[in-house]
Amino acid sequence: MIRKVFFFILRIILKKYNNIRYFYILNLFVLLTSKITIGKKYRFSQKTRITGIGKVIIGNNSSFGFKLGGFFYGPGIELQARTINSKIVIGDNLATNNNILIISSGSIEIGDDCLIGQNVTIMDFEAHGIAPDKRREIGEIGKVHIGNNVWIGNNVVVLKNVVIGENSVIAAGSIVTKSIPENVIAGGIPCRVIKAI
Repeated sequence: MIRKVFFFILRIILKKYNNIRYFYILNLFVLLTSKITIGKKYRFSQKTRITGIGKVIIGNNSSFGFKLGGFFYGPGIELQARTINSKIVIGDNLATNNNILIISSGSIEIGDDCLIGQNVTIMDFEAHGIAPDKRREIGEIGKVHIGNNVWIGNNVVVLKNVVIGENSVIAAGSIVTKSIPENVIAGGIPCRVIKAI
């Protein structure tokens, strides 16, 4: 029903305004069809886009972007639940720096009291297939689970099928390809445990 109403309104708008941009039409479609839940006392300090047609749930007292964090006026933050079945679930008291990209085609869960540094990317799928004839298709879809009280440093990439245990720290510049246990400092390319906390 929502889609029928949307396309009816879209036809009227396009007849009246021939120069309307596709970007704005797409954003209106996302707004009407996506499932977004945001808790109490949230703050979007940097420009933040919630895109895709999946489910995004943001807990209470979460903060996205930081004016003094550098690159504040840069590209921004994007939370994209790309497909109808994908979901991004963020717990309470999350604090991020600037320029965060979280894209889900499966499931990404971030626990309570987490800190995420600048220029962090979290993806639960391969953006393209590995086989040469599958490069224009989406690759393998997995899950990402980040436990409570995890600190992810600047310029970190977290890839599919990763669990980061509670209280762990991921050092700046790391690429996380395998799960990390609780209560450790981990870093490197690929990310590995450096020492226990």
